[in-house]
Order: sequence, then structure tokens, then C-alpha cells
Amino acid sequence: MLQEFQGVEIEAISACVPRRKIFNNSFGDLFSPKEYRVFEKTVGITERRWAEDEVTASDLGYAAALDLINKYEVNKEDIQCLIFLSQTPDYKIPFTSNILQHKLELKKEILCLDINAGCAGFIQGLSTAFSIAKSLKKGKVLFIVAETLSKILSTEDRSTAMLFGDAAAAVLIGCNELNQDKTYFNFFSDGGNADAIQIPDGGYRNGISKESLDIITDELGNKKHNLHLTMNGPKVFDFTLREISKSIEKLLDKVNVKKEDVDYYLLHQSNQFIIKQIAQQLKVEQEKMLLNINIFGNTSGVSIPLLMCSNNTLLNDSQNILMSGYGSGLNWGNLLINISKTKIFDIIEI
Repeated sequence: MLQEFQGVEIEAISACVPRRKIFNNSFGDLFSPKEYRVFEKTVGITERRWAEDEVTASDLGYAAALDLINKYEVNKEDIQCLIFLSQTPDYKIPFTSNILQHKLELKKEILCLDINAGCAGFIQGLSTAFSIAKSLKKGKVLFIVAETLSKILSTEDRSTAMLFGDAAAAVLIGCNELNQDKTYFNFFSDGGNADAIQIPDGGYRNGISKESLDIITDELGNKKHNLHLTMNGPKVFDFTLREISKSIEKLLDKVNVKKEDVDYYLLHQSNQFIIKQIAQQLKVEQEKMLLNINIFGNTSGVSIPLLMCSNNTLLNDSQNILMSGYGSGLNWGNLLINISKTKIFDIIEI
């Protein structure tokens, strides 16, 4: 699927992380000292941010949105749509965007929409926001993406415990017919491998029972229950190296942009080794593949906007930016955009 927009732009973006830092030595005997060194060298993570027990994804998203509204001096009356994207919402019912509409003191005449999406979520949510903004003409769309994945991890599961961090971002999208720049998206899905990243119980296919909390030890010694996030690492690894670079090349070919003319590649911060391998597959300089996974870990759908905010000085005046999100679903998507006019604020902490 290919989408094209003209006259729609990201006006401003802000991001928020918890103050609490979790270092690799917090995980005790999960790995041997040698395995920790290998993990840090390959995956690239040395620390991540985890929210306190009482802090939810919407709390982080609220802080990011308020920061954007205040710093960019947004007129709240102009916000006609609020999108909240997360896999860790406040409740199953009701959805979270309407709760944030009230907390942010937005008007009642507004479209509130929740999207359940993972690591490709920023690209998917931004496409939705662009579509709505284009139809509104003059109104703004506030898009909030937030995750507290730390709350669904087993700290005794080597495949997930050390990978994920918590964060949120808020993005303001508007329609500017004087802006002749074009933005392009493409999307892909492989639902046949939906179980590669999954929480087995707690939905309505497999509800919650007392057995859902029974600790299961797998053949590798990982301990978790069926309300914890599970991931088939090898399957996800193979998928990313097989599909992502091809999908990026497909988008660039479709819109006649050369790989070397892209200023920076902002890839989902899944794994440092994977990102470097994708750079090699694309034959682009490693320096164009920005990284911040070392200090924030994998923050799922938040990772790309968080990467933007942590490199805001570098990205000023950037013309061609390629963004790529990929993960649970399995879903993946890419975006080519000009962000030279986007105001990117520093990351805040709460």
C-alpha cells in the first residue's frame, strides 16, 4: 500500500520519558558477565527508562502533549482530533484518548480515537493523522503515542526483560496548502506470524483465568506467565533482516528518490545490530542511521519520535527523512518526509 500527501505537515513534536533509569546490572543473574558484555555490544542497550508503578502511558503522553501545547503555543480550540496510540492503555474500556481530551482541557466538539499498534505504530498513526488533517483543512490533529511496556514484562525472561523502555511523544499535524512538499507512506502486514510478539492471555480469545498467572519455565529457562509479553526473538530477527530494507527500497523507488539523497534514516530502535545490518543491506553510511537505543531501549511505537527529539539539533533543516517502523503484528511501514519546518523540542522527564 502506498499513500501520498501534499500540504500536510508535522508542525511540532515533543517527547517525555520517566526519570527512573534502569541499568543492566539491575537484572542480577539473568545473564553471566560475559553475556552482559555481548548484549551491550550487539543489542546496544546499557540503560532504559521505566515508569513508577502509579504512572501510566497516558500520564507520559499527557506530559508530552502539555509540553508541546505550551512551548509551541497551540490554541486548543484548533485541535479537532486527538489520536492516542498504545498497547498499554489505561483501561480496556473506556478508551484513553477521551480521558486525555478531558485532562488536556480540549473542547468537546472533537474526534477522539485510540489505535492499538506496536513498533510500527508511529508510522501507522501518523498516516491516520495525516488523512484526518487533510480532510479538516484548517483544524489540527494531536497525535500521542505512549508506552509503558515495563508493566507487561517478566524480569526473569531473557528474551524481553532487558529490551524495553517506557516513553511518550506528542505530535501536532496540520494542513498547510502553501507547503508543496510531498509525504509518502508504504505499509505491509504478515498476520500469519502474529504470535511472534504476543501476550497470550487477557483478551477475548484467551481470557484471564487463575492459570494465566502460573509461572511457566521454557526450555531456555525463561520464567513468565501468560499475561507477560512473549517474543520469539529468532523469528523477529529473521523477519526484520528479510523484509525491512526491501520495503524501504520499494518506497524510494516508487517516489524516485535515491538512497544517498536521504539525509537521515530514523529506524525503530529495536536492536543496534539489526539497524547496522539494515544499513549494510541498503548500502548507506552508518552515520545516517541515528541511534539512541543505548539510553532508552526499545520503546515500541515511541522510538522514532523519541529519536527525533534526542537528535533535534542534528535534524534541524533536514529535507529528506526516511522513517521505518516494524514489529508486532507482524507489521511494518515506512515514511519519507521533509521535516525542515518542524519544531522538535528537547525531551522532558517526569
